[in-house]
Formats: sequence, C-alpha cells, structure tokens
Amino acid sequence: MRPKAMKDDEAALYDLTMALYRDKKVSDDIYRAAQQKFGESGIMDIIGLIGYYDAVSMTLITMQAEAPNDSVPPLPPLPAK
Repeated sequence: MRPKAMKDDEAALYDLTMALYRDKKVSDDIYRAAQQKFGESGIMDIIGLIGYYDAVSMTLITMQAEAPNDSVPPLPPLPAK
C-alpha cells in the first residue's frame, strides 16, 4: 500500500519503483511523472541504484553474510498483525 503523506518527488520515485518490481513494466503516466521530477538521466540513475541494491542484497543472501560481532545488534522482529 502506497504511503499517503508523500511529496511529489517521493511519490514519483515510489510509483516508478513499484511499477518496475510489481508490474514489470512502467506505464506512460508513471514514466512521465518520473521524467518531470528526475529527467531521463535521473531515471537511469534510479534504475542503476535499484539494480545495484538488488545485486548486493542477492550476494549477501547467497553468502549468508552476517553483521560483524562488534556491530549493533539486529532490530527485533516486528510483531505479527
């Protein structure tokens, strides 16, 4: 569910990201809104950042990476709804 209190640029970024992940396509309206806020090169930067995050996440998951022993303890699980 999309958060309600978002600035225009946050909403454009959220909609673009959700379209890429959930829908596997970006509608003309979503693309136009993102282009108005970030420009063509900004959209490419966003896609690059999303891809980089995915690659790092998949690598850490595959390698079963854990936090160093001297780091801050992990957050507790969220309570079930």
